[in-house]
Amino acid sequence: MQYDQISSLEEFLSQVETRLLDPAQRVSVTFPPAQTAPWDGIALVRTNKSILDSASGSSNLYAIFTSAYGEKESSLRYLGKTRKKLARERIKNHLFRKHEKTGAKLAKVLAHACDRGMVQIAWVEVHPESLRNYLEEELINRHPEADWNRENRKRS
Repeated sequence: MQYDQISSLEEFLSQVETRLLDPAQRVSVTFPPAQTAPWDGIALVRTNKSILDSASGSSNLYAIFTSAYGEKESSLRYLGKTRKKLARERIKNHLFRKHEKTGAKLAKVLAHACDRGMVQIAWVEVHPESLRNYLEEELINRHPEADWNRENRKRS
């Protein structure tokens, strides 16, 4: 079967992409040196509570950006999806404390933060929520520079 309304989906994808990648949507994650050496995920969660509270229940697509210490220009590193009710935990796993069963990016974030680099996150909420799967896959295809996504590592 062929879906014949693909142009409307692509238009929605472009709107989501524009919003998600807009620098004004990004929130800087705080990594105080005393909490990164040694890594203290519990303290980092407390320090960044406002970010987690904001994302909780209001995000189902998100992007992680990084920039090197002293650099203003940031790079898109990762595109992800989650169910709204799990957003807080998923983002926490990526940024502060990894659960062993997830494919979280904590090791990459940890290395970047310990080098005093900046980490930012942005998120959007899409409806219906089931579209998050399609949108994430298409965004990853559009952004091969998001090199923390395993789909993009395979292309390299």
